Amino acid sequence: MTEATVGVRAPEGVRRWGIRTAVLIAAVTLVRLLFVSTTDIANGEAYYYLWSRFPSLSYYDHPPLVAWMTWLTTRASHGSLAIRSGPLVCAALFGALLYTLGRRLFSARAGFIAVAVVTLIPVFFASSYALNPEAPLAPLWVLGLLMLERMREHDEPWRPLAAGAVAGLAFLAKYSGVLLLGVGLLYLLLSPQGRRWLRRPSLYLGSLVALAVATPVLVWNQQRGWPSVALHLVERRAPADAATLALNAWQALVGQLAPFHPLMFPGLLVVLAICIRRSAADDRYRFLALASWPVLLFFLVMMMRVRDPESHWTMVGYIPLAVAAGGLLDERAGRPSPALRWYIRACLAITVVGTAVFYAYSRAPALRRFLPAGAYDPDRDFFNEMVGWSELREAVGKQASALGPTTVVASCQYALCAHILTALDDRPAVYCPGLRRTEFDFLGRRDPPASVPVLYIQDDHYHEPPATLLPDRDCRPLPTLSIERGGVVMQNYHLWACSPGGRG
Repeated sequence: MTEATVGVRAPEGVRRWGIRTAVLIAAVTLVRLLFVSTTDIANGEAYYYLWSRFPSLSYYDHPPLVAWMTWLTTRASHGSLAIRSGPLVCAALFGALLYTLGRRLFSARAGFIAVAVVTLIPVFFASSYALNPEAPLAPLWVLGLLMLERMREHDEPWRPLAAGAVAGLAFLAKYSGVLLLGVGLLYLLLSPQGRRWLRRPSLYLGSLVALAVATPVLVWNQQRGWPSVALHLVERRAPADAATLALNAWQALVGQLAPFHPLMFPGLLVVLAICIRRSAADDRYRFLALASWPVLLFFLVMMMRVRDPESHWTMVGYIPLAVAAGGLLDERAGRPSPALRWYIRACLAITVVGTAVFYAYSRAPALRRFLPAGAYDPDRDFFNEMVGWSELREAVGKQASALGPTTVVASCQYALCAHILTALDDRPAVYCPGLRRTEFDFLGRRDPPASVPVLYIQDDHYHEPPATLLPDRDCRPLPTLSIERGGVVMQNYHLWACSPGGRG
């Protein structure tokens, strides 16, 4: 084979795998659109959407990028598609950038495989259409890795400045975005190819650029006494005794199995071990290992030390492992072992069947009747949060009219309050007098005005009694609103009419 023939075939291969990747991203986007078009938003999504209705430099729970993004996508509509269109676009960008990273480090086929790997992982699919901070974080994280990867072989002084800007944007998406700076510094310290940057002023200027981009969050917190810092570093801390830490560590590890695929999660850990083993001889694997295990270790420690860890926090730590998996599988293309072929088929089958069952259940909740007794937990079924809002809106309108024109609405939990505000379009105005501090405190919507009637709403999941949150009012129960779909009660909304000054 001549050199000219090789030169022609290489671009053809890149184009072929690039087209296949584009087709894969487009096909998965259509599946996501199917879910978006047939389900309403859940309570957590409503909470993030709520922020976009009150534009600010930052917010109590998270930085502002998810709210800014949603503000842009909901200018013409406030429907489910408009609210979720930001994550859909972010998911497509994430796939394209991930393919680029895999192609640069290994090959175009490896880039395609990397995209296929994350496509099969449930938590990546869910975060790609549901409104959440990980949606903008994922493409920014990969873009940051691309910037850092280019610094391995290129010396232009603007590159650390661009990397710093991306790290700052990642921080605006989620506080864990700051780990990009740590990943970059760790790689530059430990890689012979990267150490040259430690002698260059532009590297340190890049940190200043990241700080400048993150300024909105810093200003918002400084003006309010650093509430976000207190929330994440103090208020969420769990007991630090050895037994609690060990139990939390075990639960954190076990909790990775379902979101990250029961077969693929252990496979990704094997990929991590291979990356670490190859790090000494191959800078590409050193780069991917340093972008993965320190991040995963950080989140493991955090999940051990907080009261309410969430399994999806670790997502960005697995992104480099998907790229490494693409490189390793590319090496074995054409000669995979029978065991590897069966493993890939099993991973694919579980994802396809799981997605089909997930969609079928979203359309026919009566399928829960086929679950074994005791296996169903309604508090973990977010589909219960997605239905019945038109009925609730009608019931609230009727009861609020009876209480008078100054009536306001209140509820007992921040995500439920946000969903009620979204469903009612804040008419009547919604307040959230919860037991803990939430974003509603910073919106001036914690305690209802003392002189107006309150229509108080509970559901089956969040049922703090009005006497606890509205102690100075006299509350009487109203008829319960039951939401039924397919012969199954999805949710019960308990309404209370609370008169002002009832117990004063």
